[in-house]
Amino acid sequence: MIVNKQWFAVTSLPLLVVVALQCSARVCAGSGNTFPVNPHRLDGLEGVVAMAINPDPAVYPTMSLKLHTREIAFVVITFPDVPGSRVNACVFESTHPELRFDLIDLSLPGDNKITLRHRLSDMPYLHVITTFTAEPGAVECDAKLRLDPEWAGKEIDPPDHLRWPNICWSSSLAPNFAPGGQAKSWKWTKRQYYDWIGRCFIFTEGGQTFLDKTRRRTTPEVPEDDVRNSPPLFAWSQHYAGVWEDPVNHPPTPNTSLDGYEIPLIGAVSSDGKSLIALAGDWTEYIAQAWGACFHHIPQWMPADAPLLERSFRMKLYGMRNDPDELLKRAKLDFPDAAKRAIK
Repeated sequence: MIVNKQWFAVTSLPLLVVVALQCSARVCAGSGNTFPVNPHRLDGLEGVVAMAINPDPAVYPTMSLKLHTREIAFVVITFPDVPGSRVNACVFESTHPELRFDLIDLSLPGDNKITLRHRLSDMPYLHVITTFTAEPGAVECDAKLRLDPEWAGKEIDPPDHLRWPNICWSSSLAPNFAPGGQAKSWKWTKRQYYDWIGRCFIFTEGGQTFLDKTRRRTTPEVPEDDVRNSPPLFAWSQHYAGVWEDPVNHPPTPNTSLDGYEIPLIGAVSSDGKSLIALAGDWTEYIAQAWGACFHHIPQWMPADAPLLERSFRMKLYGMRNDPDELLKRAKLDFPDAAKRAIK
């Protein structure tokens, strides 16, 4: 069956049926552990409905698509040369009750590609087309806006500004990256989560900076006396803005660190200190290290002065050996506009 050029309606895909579509490191808790080669297929009980066609799994990251609910999908990514890696990209996380992205269908438009189509709940004539493309050492994610060609409702009037869709890139199920080496969905101890924060990093004016060395603030998301707001690192979830922004007033969130990044790039070193994963993007309002051992980029639909349907956003997930200089070099090449204010 030829499938890589066709769209598949999600309503026709049973949730639990696997459809075969494939023709200077710091060493933290958990160092010394060994990890098996990453599996190229997930357990069918995880609700996998598709896999990107990967002609060479030893070279390209493997991508599977699983359904969490009818509306929410996860693109699960493993890197062949990063042992114990697994990133679950939630497409899209529901964080705004007035703006929901409903999954319509998916396609495999070519080797190492998965494309998802979403409809905006409050603007059903507008689609978000998101494509994940695997390349050696990375997976690129780009999104664009399109009008529904079959829309037969009232007159279309797209707004000038559109809220970003939120992708959650989680390492909670990656045994070599999860807090304290405990791969699970939630509920880590303070020690385990501090291990995770201590292996996460951004690039500040001082170069690679681990997040336990940044000035972190509390968050109203949990009570003031909650362990997840306790010193010395305070909020377990923290936002980071560019050094050119006022961290107190922009972005308008209270748990924004007083230390900013020079390039929109956030990553984590593996527990054994040998590898890293990182997320970079074009222009972004801020980035976050969040509750689910996850990263978020808050992108902008760009160019800002272009008509809405001509805007897009792009980000890239890297998986590689622990070489922060090489990571920074590659991110600057991939996102030259975002790197204009970075150290040259």
